[in-house]
Amino acid sequence: MASPAIDDPFAASPLLRRFAQATRADLEAYQLRKVQVLCERLYANSAYYRARMDAGGLRDGVVDSLDRFSKAFASSAKADFLADQQAAPPFGTRLGVDRADVVHISMTSGTSGQGQEIYGRTQRDVHMLGYLHALPWFMAGLRQGDIAINCVPAGGMTTGGWGPGEAIRILGATGFHVGGNTSTDAKIDLMLKLGGLRFIYASTNYLHTLTEALLARGITPREAFPGMHGLFIAAEGYPLEWAAKIEEHWGCRLQEGYGSTQLNGFGGSTASAGVFRSGSASGGERGLIRLFEWEHLVEIVDPATGLPVKPGEQGEMVVTNLSVEGSPVVRFRTGDAARFVPWQECGGGAWNAIECGTIGRFDDMMKIRGNNVWPTMFDAAVFAHPEVGEYKGRVYTRDGKTEVEVKIAVADHQAGLSSDERKRLLQSVRNAIKERSNMWVDVCEVPRAEFQGFAYKARRWTDERQDGYRL
Repeated sequence: MASPAIDDPFAASPLLRRFAQATRADLEAYQLRKVQVLCERLYANSAYYRARMDAGGLRDGVVDSLDRFSKAFASSAKADFLADQQAAPPFGTRLGVDRADVVHISMTSGTSGQGQEIYGRTQRDVHMLGYLHALPWFMAGLRQGDIAINCVPAGGMTTGGWGPGEAIRILGATGFHVGGNTSTDAKIDLMLKLGGLRFIYASTNYLHTLTEALLARGITPREAFPGMHGLFIAAEGYPLEWAAKIEEHWGCRLQEGYGSTQLNGFGGSTASAGVFRSGSASGGERGLIRLFEWEHLVEIVDPATGLPVKPGEQGEMVVTNLSVEGSPVVRFRTGDAARFVPWQECGGGAWNAIECGTIGRFDDMMKIRGNNVWPTMFDAAVFAHPEVGEYKGRVYTRDGKTEVEVKIAVADHQAGLSSDERKRLLQSVRNAIKERSNMWVDVCEVPRAEFQGFAYKARRWTDERQDGYRL
């Protein structure tokens, strides 16, 4: 899918050009220097990380190789950070700077149910927060003077609440922050009024909602916004069939980034290539999120053994900040599952990558009837059908037997489907789920109004099996 012409981001940015032209040996040497500085600083300032380095034999924070670093420096997980915070509130003993240098707070959303990690940021970290959002958007084509719509709720204490505004300001674009309390219809009214819209940032789920709402009003996005050159998504997986339809509706490439509070912004993006490997939906192959390895050291490991996975295998992302001052993460186990693509298989350049559209959470996996089932399997099966607007599923027990129910809602712009067409749709969805998950499930239709709460990140699945065993 061709987008309106934009300048080559690698030619336009000396920083990107430098790292795009670096060899793998150059990049790893740069990473090692950054790791060495980081470890020496944390050994002097952070009791939490000092204890980890001492336990691994990294006395005085001296690291002589990346291999030694990954083997000797014990990883941390969310539970470790929460325990540290509880013992020494509010930041724990992880700070790498004096407490007086903390000027900003970032907190995780707490959607895991375990608690919220608290990160102290310095002035430089706040600038980095903006840079690590601006970087992937510049690569995606956002330029000075462009009108950009940010559909992610602004403000608050999450990294995602502050980063987009900083990024748009840094790039000199004109930002409209319409997340939060602005309804989808009000967003559309504003977009139509503005004219000249060039860029949208949204969660995967909200871009789906926005597109469906436009079509329901009889508006074809590519006709209403012909100058669009950037649809940038994050936060959730998606099927390729859905991505192809989005590109068709909007007339431009869909682009994706991977980011988190722990990364202080984005840690990688598709750049201008988009979410299809060939740059076109006709290629039918998932694209690559190239990792910003000069800012983060990213390992993809087997969650059981902690050893690196092989190319093409799925593993857990373990991340280390190379530039964060206040509350850096060092070998943090994210719980995010990603498919590893080494730099040798990326078609040029020295950056490792992960596969687009398949990032998920290990704790989202469900064991159902002896099968390891991921929500993304159902997403792919359901959203391969353009007639479907939204769905939700539940796993429960009945008479001691595990049951799975999937409720789908027909998209508003497909409301004219006949009764027979709706029956065929339900059967087709059921067959598709069987093909992808190896399970027959119950599929039924419900009114679209049941899904009004699905705005930012969709939590489509509930597991009620514990309730089923209660007396």
